[in-house]
Amino acid sequence: MRKAIIYCRSATADQQSNAQLSRQKEDCLAFAKAHAYEVIEVISEAGFSGLDQARQGLQKLMTLCDENEIKAVITRDIERLSRDRHHLNILMQTFADKHIELVTLNRF
Repeated sequence: MRKAIIYCRSATADQQSNAQLSRQKEDCLAFAKAHAYEVIEVISEAGFSGLDQARQGLQKLMTLCDENEIKAVITRDIERLSRDRHHLNILMQTFADKHIELVTLNRF
């Protein structure tokens, strides 16, 4: 099985965001199971803007990608990783350089 990390994020920390995060996680876990990914960690962040590049969860994601033999990062939407196109391009290039597949459930 290919090792993967799931990343979920919502911009607000209210009860509705918790439900959104739970749904993102469920959708990503179902996808991972259906496509033979071994999920080694699920990272969920509530209350953080997609423009914030210093998010703790995002930093953890990048550290895990450096320290493990990760084959994929799974997220529901590309905007969960970043809402800044330049930053998103940097993340995508970093994943490509490390031979990590970026999987989005809602294709961009």
